[in-house]
Amino acid sequence: MPELRNVIIVTIGGARYAVELRWVREVVTLGFVTNVPTAPPVIGGACNLHGAILPVLDVPALMTGAAGPPARQGDGALVVEAEGVLCALRVDQVDHVASLHESGGEVLDASGRKLMLLEPGRLIRRALELVAGTAEQVA
Repeated sequence: MPELRNVIIVTIGGARYAVELRWVREVVTLGFVTNVPTAPPVIGGACNLHGAILPVLDVPALMTGAAGPPARQGDGALVVEAEGVLCALRVDQVDHVASLHESGGEVLDASGRKLMLLEPGRLIRRALELVAGTAEQVA
């Protein structure tokens, strides 16, 4: 039986996704984004948010290996927290908040289209693995 999920619908790289609200701390416009030269492509940069330095994750790079456009000042982002890690997911557009039925890692929007349910914990774990691998190569 499908479960009801409170989600925020976003567009990233031309595709629409849902993220459960329980992971989202804030929806922001990124300030200045600093490139991290030795970081893997999944790290789109770092930004200062309320005095905290946050990594900006490149969701397309995490999911497909193909990096999206570079994060830059003025881009939208979801600040998410999972497994004790706070980071920003760069998004092209924030559409709306909704309560949708979830089944098999997807939710159905109001028009019946399936949207992948992004799991910030999984994205963060993948980013940490790739960063650790890059650090080992540099050392």
